[in-house]
Amino acid sequence: MPRRRGTPELMRGLNRSIVISAIREHGAASRADLVRFTSISPASVSAIVSDLIEEGLVCEEGTASSDLGRPGRLVRFADDVLVLGCDLASAEGFRVGLMRLSGELVDCRMLAVPGQAPSTERVASLLADYVGEATSRSVPIRVVGVGVGVPGVVNPATGHVQIAPLLDWADTEFGELLKNQLHMPIYVDNDVAFALAAEVDRGAATKARDAILVTFAEGVGGAVLLDGKIYRGRGAAGEMGFVVTDAARQEGDYRGLGTFECQLFELVAEDARRDGIDVGLYEEQTARLVHSLVRSRKGASFSEDISLQLVRTIAAALASSIALLDPEVVLLSGWIEVAGQALLDRIVDQVSRLVPSMPAMQFSSLGEDRVVTGAALAACRAALADVQVVERAM
Repeated sequence: MPRRRGTPELMRGLNRSIVISAIREHGAASRADLVRFTSISPASVSAIVSDLIEEGLVCEEGTASSDLGRPGRLVRFADDVLVLGCDLASAEGFRVGLMRLSGELVDCRMLAVPGQAPSTERVASLLADYVGEATSRSVPIRVVGVGVGVPGVVNPATGHVQIAPLLDWADTEFGELLKNQLHMPIYVDNDVAFALAAEVDRGAATKARDAILVTFAEGVGGAVLLDGKIYRGRGAAGEMGFVVTDAARQEGDYRGLGTFECQLFELVAEDARRDGIDVGLYEEQTARLVHSLVRSRKGASFSEDISLQLVRTIAAALASSIALLDPEVVLLSGWIEVAGQALLDRIVDQVSRLVPSMPAMQFSSLGEDRVVTGAALAACRAALADVQVVERAM
């Protein structure tokens, strides 16, 4: 097979990506510094910087110290240009955040969502309203891209959502709808894939080539990093909620919910009933039920017998994944953090008894903003036309 050569367009895109990465890494640098950092010709660096300035994405200001010749001006990302990251995985509403192109996350908040299971059209309208409100504030800003984390099976190349049970979505072209509504670059992906990408970029998985993130939200989600990239399989890799931890459940009926996440809901529901909580109001939304249980007990979490069953069930699911993939690190996030380090220590102890090689295991390091951060980072790279598009992780 003849060797394919890069087209001029591809080479320009790669050079632009390298220059953008250098600006992101160093914060501010002169054009001469960018030549030195990237080993790209002065003419090409100058042309790329000029393009970015014309697009309003970077600016030049101040001067860089220099021992030779005239000091150059510093190139940095424009402060008034931002991207939007959004997490659709909470039953309490949608978490949104604005991020500067430098990667600084600002203005995180929850958007209230009236009613249950909003349609794709309703979500697009809510996000458009938020962008409109953000860009009309007293300090002018420009939103140039949007990333949205969806709790379901998503094709990130097209934004097509195959299924998202929490939102009651199936076979919908959400990415295309959002792009038509907002008229800017859009990046839609699974919410946990975004969370893991954020951990790779700036969290607990920055040094890992192989990692697993499991989120305990309304259901159970997961994402897998293999050899430095998010592994997707045919599109549904990482759906931890469908891991079978009880052989008696193998005759179950698929209803859009996995046996593992249903088993966890049943355990939490059993505990909640002891406090007189009407679990029928929660429609198998485990995170909402856990938080209600914690409020009922004024900060205390699970009963000891339920904790023991949770530990064994969660450890069985994690052990299966660890034995198969042998990751360097396993990250856990969501309502499991309510029980604190004590529960995590018990899970670690149980898993270590089940696997031949124990990875590091800890809670996610980025808190509630992990999905928003990952979504915004993807939107940032899409808006900058960074051809690497977080290939290291996405």
